Amino acid sequence: MPPMTPLVRTMLQRRAMSIGARARAAVRNFEPHPFERYSTTEKAQKADWAKQVRRVGDVSLFYFPWMALALGWPLLAEMAVPSL
Repeated sequence: MPPMTPLVRTMLQRRAMSIGARARAAVRNFEPHPFERYSTTEKAQKADWAKQVRRVGDVSLFYFPWMALALGWPLLAEMAVPSL
């Protein structure tokens, strides 16, 4: 038996990884995260609140009329069709 050096001990204690776990680890280490920021070399980007408010406004211009139509069609149908 080889001497129990720290390297041999780690190799013996290491659990067997499944193929899926190895594939996930390989993909995870293949490319750095696209939004990775190195805090020592780059400053954090300031929040653009005007852009956020504009985006929410644009979405609400589409969302609220369509939701009113989707939820209010029974009322519109009742008003359009005379009582039966």
